[in-house]
Amino acid sequence: MGSFLVILSAFCFATLAIFGKLAYQADLTRNQLLFYRFIVALPAMYLVLAAMKALPKDRRAFSRAILLGVLGIGIEANFYFLTLQEVGASLTAVFLYLYPAFVAIISHFFLKQRLGPAKWGCVALSLVGGVLTVDPFGQSLSTLGIIFGVLTGFWYGVYLVIGARMTENQNPIAVSTGVVTGATLVFGLLLGIDGVRGAPVLPPEGPAVWPIIAALAFLGSVIPFTTLYAGMKRVGAAQASVLSTLELVFTIVLAALFLGETLTPIQIAGSGLVLVSVLTIQHVK
Repeated sequence: MGSFLVILSAFCFATLAIFGKLAYQADLTRNQLLFYRFIVALPAMYLVLAAMKALPKDRRAFSRAILLGVLGIGIEANFYFLTLQEVGASLTAVFLYLYPAFVAIISHFFLKQRLGPAKWGCVALSLVGGVLTVDPFGQSLSTLGIIFGVLTGFWYGVYLVIGARMTENQNPIAVSTGVVTGATLVFGLLLGIDGVRGAPVLPPEGPAVWPIIAALAFLGSVIPFTTLYAGMKRVGAAQASVLSTLELVFTIVLAALFLGETLTPIQIAGSGLVLVSVLTIQHVK
């Protein structure tokens, strides 16, 4: 059951890029889709906490989780959906999965967690995979898409490193709820600024808009957050981290099935190298 829950989480997280693309096709702006994603998910997260009898009692710890949502996911989600505007869902997922290499680099230079030759090899493998994913010998990708994609992986790595230190020994569902709270505040503010500038605040009309928002909130947020940590309790962090890499595979498959995306052979090779690096870097010194 634990493995199933983690795989379910990976699958649900994979839908985020698909529904993000569909949201753009439905004329939702980036700030609209992110704000409504989090504001719809937020009550459900608190209901899960209440059902688990895990409502946060340490206000300072919960405040740190909210701050992590503001400075972590608030920035990373922006980069992710900026990337999604410029390149396909599959490539957006590959860029995100550069994060283990960035975590290793940050840990080496700033946390004095020295990397051995094997881990440096994994970092190099990931970066080579990232270069091949861009396919420098074939199709031309948006320069902005590449920049935002690398920033997505980098900032997600920063978020994980800082988050691990800020929320140590805290209930992971409570931390996730705090993060969603912080992200809601960020995108509510950004959407408000859009409104002051004359941009639309309310979602556009259309039969598909609210189902897409609901999918972003529940399939892309509430369900994967809760099932990941429930599964992790049963199988442990190490196995959960390996199973979670299926998100990359699921995203590529879903993008092919529902968005008609295809990768060139070089991009497939690059994606494979990134995946191998992610699977290996967690088990070597």
